[in-house]
Amino acid sequence: MIALFKKRNFNDYLNDTFSFFKKDGKHFLKNYFVINGIFLLLLVVFMYFLSKIYFEAIFSTLDNTNPGYNFAEDLFSENFGLFITSLIGFILLSLFLTLLNFAYPVIYLEQYDKNLGTGFGTKEIINGLKSKIGKMLLFFFITLFLMIPAIAVLFIVLIFLSFVIIGIPLMIIAFPAIFSMITLAFYDYLTTENGYFTSLGNAIGYLKKQFWPIVGVTMLMYMIVQIIMSIFSMIPYVIAMVILFTSIENNTTGPTQDALSTFGIIMTVIFVTIILTNYILNNLLVINQGMIYYSRREHDENNVTFGEIDSIGTNFE
Repeated sequence: MIALFKKRNFNDYLNDTFSFFKKDGKHFLKNYFVINGIFLLLLVVFMYFLSKIYFEAIFSTLDNTNPGYNFAEDLFSENFGLFITSLIGFILLSLFLTLLNFAYPVIYLEQYDKNLGTGFGTKEIINGLKSKIGKMLLFFFITLFLMIPAIAVLFIVLIFLSFVIIGIPLMIIAFPAIFSMITLAFYDYLTTENGYFTSLGNAIGYLKKQFWPIVGVTMLMYMIVQIIMSIFSMIPYVIAMVILFTSIENNTTGPTQDALSTFGIIMTVIFVTIILTNYILNNLLVINQGMIYYSRREHDENNVTFGEIDSIGTNFE
């Protein structure tokens, strides 16, 4: 197994994250899809109907075959109920999945440490999630109503500062720092008996003690995730653009309805792919923060050192 309680530097944060997925990624992802799979499928359904209606309406404005006919208005009026239902379902399910996607790696690593490896299954993870659902919701609502407004004010200030250049590097630093602070607080809140503000204070302390390695590796992991997402979305996007421009070249009056329909379907696929890839790759970011969290706890608690001392005593007896 990958030792969680271990003192790490920048390279270790990065290497241990990838080593974890290389060694135990199959077990992690198998349980992830068992727990999250049905919710991801439901999200795909909602996204499909939403994006299909939206893109068909948008691209219908480019169709010149039937002037005077408002296809977009007719489309929305005929599918208004489906659109609203899909929109509400998408929003609620997105919020639930976001919370679950952040909680799953936290509970997984807690079980991973408790069982000294992958000697646990889906049942233990689900029980862990159920036992922490109250804390998960409380963390979500406190963060939503207290932290998010403060973060929003900070970014507004940074946007104004960006007009005098200094705000741009500050904004680049602020995003991974805030993400790491909230995620580390979430780890501490779910894996200990600490209250919300105690966990937040611990997260700020962890960040202050190793600010640049933590911010640097968080930024790097985010860039890796964005590159992978771009690769997944770029291929169907290029295909869609080729189809659209080919149709325009072959039809002097503009793109055909068939081409627009095909383009809309491909854009729907891209939209769905981006959302799903984002949820799945989010595990990479949160596991990386877990390596940071357990490393910082090791710095403060010396769990490995005390464990070795106890082991010596036991062996002596």
